[in-house]
This record gives sequence, C-alpha cells and structure tokens, in this order.
Amino acid sequence: MANHVNTHVRFEKLSDTGKAKLQELYSRVRTGSNYEWFSDIFGLDPEITDKYDWNLENIGPKWCYFEDRGEDFIATVSAWSFPQPGIEWLFEQIASVDPEFIASVFYEDEMPNFFGVYVYNKDGMVDGCEWGESGEIKEMMEEMVPELKNLNEETQEQEHFDLWSDNIWDLVHNKQAQTNKDILDYLKSLN
Repeated sequence: MANHVNTHVRFEKLSDTGKAKLQELYSRVRTGSNYEWFSDIFGLDPEITDKYDWNLENIGPKWCYFEDRGEDFIATVSAWSFPQPGIEWLFEQIASVDPEFIASVFYEDEMPNFFGVYVYNKDGMVDGCEWGESGEIKEMMEEMVPELKNLNEETQEQEHFDLWSDNIWDLVHNKQAQTNKDILDYLKSLN
C-alpha cells in the first residue's frame, strides 16, 4: 500500500478570473501550523474538516496538505492515494468562474507502487491513465531496461536495486509527460 503520494496540478489554461478564484480558495488556508491543510480551501469549520471520515469522503485520502502552491500550480502530499475528490471539487470551483480552464494532474506514490496523469476541463476529466496494477510497472521497467530481466532480485539484490533506482523516475516522468502531451494535443485538435 502507498504511503505518501505527491500530486502536482499544473494549470495549462487559467484566466485572471480563474487565478483570482484560486487565490480566494488559498486565502482560506490556516497559517501558523506545521502544515497548510488542503481541507481548509472548503471554507468549513476545522471541527468538521479535521475529521478522518470527512477527509476520506471529500478529499480522498485521510490527510492532504499543500507542499507548494502558486497562481498556476499546486503541489500536495497525501496519505495512501491521489486526492482526486478534493482536486475535482477545486476544479468545479474554478470552472464556475473560468469555463475555459484546463489543468493537468500528475501524481505518484513514493515507491512508486502507482502513478498517473489526468487532464481536466470544465466538463471534468478529459482523459488520463494510472499505472501500477499487478506487475505493470515491473513489466514497463523490464521493457525499458532489459538488463533487469537477467538479474535475480534476491541473489543480485543490490545490482537490481541500483539499476531499478537509476531508471524508475525516468520511466514515471516520461510516461506521464507523453500521456499528458497526447491528451493536450487531442484537446487542441478539437478547436
């Protein structure tokens, strides 16, 4: 099971009105603690949003905080999963004032046991993909780095680990980037 999941939202298209709405949501975030909680953007009493069950239902993971944020990007860290319901709620708020917005969402857990990318617009998720089911990452790594097939994970543990570690994040970021580009190119072709 995943531990920490990093999520990166990049607004590909965001009007000044959309940026102002995003800043309004950011202004709700409490300061003065160790973390800036994602749940604060909902504008509800922390007595409600600091609850485990509320977070699971409305954000997705049991906790999620902002690691960084700006006028056209968001970076979060969460437990166990990508905070999909929370991110989609945020996009609904943006779409209410900026129907032309487009955002890309990239996420991966720290191992990575899974990773994905999605593109959203005013209508919701346009398309995307998650990788990591039943050995999928291992298969992709062995295709990218054929030498991995020849190494026994138990008897050649360090060599296998080093080769895996040297290449895994290239695989993740390349798959995300290519899929994201394909979806954005498809959206452009519609105009």
